[in-house]
Amino acid sequence: MMDAVDSRLPVWKQLSQTKVGPLQLPWFVAFSIVIFLAIYTETVPVDMLGGFGIILSLGWLLGKIGGVIPGLNKFGGSTILSMLVPAVLVMYNLLPDNSIQAVTMLMSEANFLDLYVFSLVTGSILGMNRQVLVQGFARMVIPMLVGLVLAMLIPAVIGQFIGLGFEDTLFNIVTPSMAGGIGGGVLPLALGYSDIQGIDYGEMVATLAPASILANFFSIAGAAIVSQLGERQPALTGQGQLVRQGEDMVIENNRKETPVNYQSIGIGLFLLVAVYLLGNILQGIIGLPAAVIVIFVSTVLKYFDVLPRSVEDGAKQLNGLISNVFTAPLMVGLGIIYLDLQAVLDILTWQYLIVVVSVVVVLGLTGLILSKYLNMYPVEASILSLNQSAMGGTGNVAILATSDRQSLMPFAQVATRIGGAITISLMITLMKLFG
Repeated sequence: MMDAVDSRLPVWKQLSQTKVGPLQLPWFVAFSIVIFLAIYTETVPVDMLGGFGIILSLGWLLGKIGGVIPGLNKFGGSTILSMLVPAVLVMYNLLPDNSIQAVTMLMSEANFLDLYVFSLVTGSILGMNRQVLVQGFARMVIPMLVGLVLAMLIPAVIGQFIGLGFEDTLFNIVTPSMAGGIGGGVLPLALGYSDIQGIDYGEMVATLAPASILANFFSIAGAAIVSQLGERQPALTGQGQLVRQGEDMVIENNRKETPVNYQSIGIGLFLLVAVYLLGNILQGIIGLPAAVIVIFVSTVLKYFDVLPRSVEDGAKQLNGLISNVFTAPLMVGLGIIYLDLQAVLDILTWQYLIVVVSVVVVLGLTGLILSKYLNMYPVEASILSLNQSAMGGTGNVAILATSDRQSLMPFAQVATRIGGAITISLMITLMKLFG
């Protein structure tokens, strides 16, 4: 968001009042000089602080630039630049190895991505109206299943007509596009494919992964376009609310907000840790992903009104802190670690591109059209459907950040993880049955 700086002031005064992230520009420049000096003298420590230094400086800078470029700022420029520029730096070896290692340590080993995603999940659920929450989960099932079927068949038929072949398109392009990402989607899918076909596992991963990356990128672009539709036609959007509300729901949602305080945020963090660890414990017992368990537990706590108001407010305030301060920096981490541009360029053809785009378009239109019959806001329903082609939790974050719909994170996680699991199971079974 652009800062409201008085244009009548001298230029130096305007610059001093301009903010990059939460910092005034002169202080951001001073701190960033130190960080960039450490980056390019390769003295960044491979730990959390080193990783934070890199993603905060690059994220706030690129987020600011993307937010002020005319045209681009209307289509998720902050998110796109924050993710794309670091990926380009990595592809052309312009970021030293120890800086990449520091970001990898923060994002993967220290699981900063999980902290971001689960704080949004718990905060969104506990801050949501109970009826809207339950209705949202119930109603999203229909567009999710319809979208899954249509987004498999229509692009596969297109692939047949443009020379890729129905089966190759369906199994090797369409399916990984909706498998739920790399770690939880492409890798188990490739394992199943390689066992059935006797193809090397690494070769299978290399074949499937670009579809997931590309589908995620076009889903981000689709979310930006749909979000703009909502700005032009306000009646089509709930501004982050999925289900249209009745009067009783509106009254409950309009309760007075508790002022932000440090202790409340600490309570929210403690709740998040407890729910996350419970998810990990139950994951080993019942086999469901921890993310799905966290969503289920948070929903139960909210529906039965188990938690005191202070705890719910803590979860919401932690959500606000994480989403407002760390979204652009997180995009930098995702771009460095997960966005392999070279892999995409190596496999890209115009036919491949058409198929992946058609998957994303079918999913987005499915949500948009079916929302009319399910009492859902079209913009939010469409953005939620686009999360079926998200690259796991990383994709959920990017899609929702681009469209400024982070409140949809619980639904997006279900669309990606449950939808991905259904896709993988179905396609591996079909391959076994029909070879």
